[in-house]
Amino acid sequence: MAGPPRGPARGLALGAASFAVAFLLRQAASIEGAPFASFFLAIGVTAAFADWRPAAAVLTSSVAAIWYFVLPPDRSFDLLWPQGAVAVGSFALVAGALIVLVELVRAGAAQLRAQREEIDRLLAHERHLRQELQHRMASSIQSLAAVLSLQASRVSSVAEAQVALADAVQRLHNVALVHRRMKDPELAGERLAEALDALTLDLLRSVGRSDVAVEVVVEASPLEHGAAILVAMTVVEAVMNSVRHGFGDRPGGTISVALRQEGATLSLTVGDDGQGLCGVLQDAPRFGVTIMEGFAQRLGGEFHLENVPGGGARAVLNFPSPATQRPIPRLNA
Repeated sequence: MAGPPRGPARGLALGAASFAVAFLLRQAASIEGAPFASFFLAIGVTAAFADWRPAAAVLTSSVAAIWYFVLPPDRSFDLLWPQGAVAVGSFALVAGALIVLVELVRAGAAQLRAQREEIDRLLAHERHLRQELQHRMASSIQSLAAVLSLQASRVSSVAEAQVALADAVQRLHNVALVHRRMKDPELAGERLAEALDALTLDLLRSVGRSDVAVEVVVEASPLEHGAAILVAMTVVEAVMNSVRHGFGDRPGGTISVALRQEGATLSLTVGDDGQGLCGVLQDAPRFGVTIMEGFAQRLGGEFHLENVPGGGARAVLNFPSPATQRPIPRLNA
C-alpha cells in the first residue's frame, strides 16, 4: 500500500479533489442500487493515499452532501424518518469502518516493513559475526601451528615427542574452549568476567583439577572481540602454567584472574598460590611463556612472570586500553 502524501496540506488537497470528483460523478449519473458508491470511493482513495484525518473530512463532507443533495426532500436538511436517518447513519458507519480498515492495513504493512528491516539487519550482523569467527578460528589455528612447528623443531627423542603430542592435543582443546565461550560478542565486552570464569572452570575440569578454586575480577572498559580472544588465550596458557608448574601434584589451590584499568593501560594478571617460579622456569622460559609473549606483542603490550610475596607466581600482561589500542594485526591466511 502506498504511503500517505508528505504533509497534511497534500492530504487535504487529495481529499478535496476526491470529494469533488465523487460529488460531480454522483450529480452526473447515479448508480442504481448504489447511490453512495462514488463517495465510498473518494473516502477509500483518501484513506489509502493520505491518512485517516483527510479521509474523515471527506466522510463528513460526503454525509452533508448526501443529506442535502441526495436524500429526499431534495436540497434540504430535513430527513424522512426513519429511512433518511438510517441511510445517513449506515453510510457514516460503513465509511468509518472503511477508514479504520485501511489504517489497520497500513499499520500492518508498516510493521511488516519494520520486521523485514530488522531481519535484514540481523542477517547482516550474523554474516559479519560468522566471518569474524571464521577469521579468529583461522588465526588461532595458525598461531597454534606456528607454536607446534617451533616445538617440533626442538624434539630430539621419543619421550619428548610424546610430551609435545600431548601438549598439541591440549592446546587444540584449549582453542576450542576459547571459541566456544567467546563466540558471543557480549561475552567479549560487558560480560567478559562471566566468560573468563566459565572458560577457566572448563579448562580446569578438562585437566581433572576440579579441586582448584577460581576468582575472576574485571574492572576495565569493554574490549574489542579480537583483543578479548587474545586475553582469553593468555588466561588459558597462564592457568595451564599454574596447574603444571605451580601446583604440580599438590591437591587444591586458588587461581585469581584480574583485568583492571590503569590509566591508558589494561593490566591482566593470572596468579596462583602454588610453589612460585622455579629457577629452571626463570632461566629458560617454557613454550607457554613464549606463546603468551606472542599474544602480548599482538596486543601491543608486554608480558612477564613474577613471584608473589608470600608464595605463588603471577603472569602479568600489560597492554593499551581500547581507546588507545592499535588494530589487532591479522595473520595472513
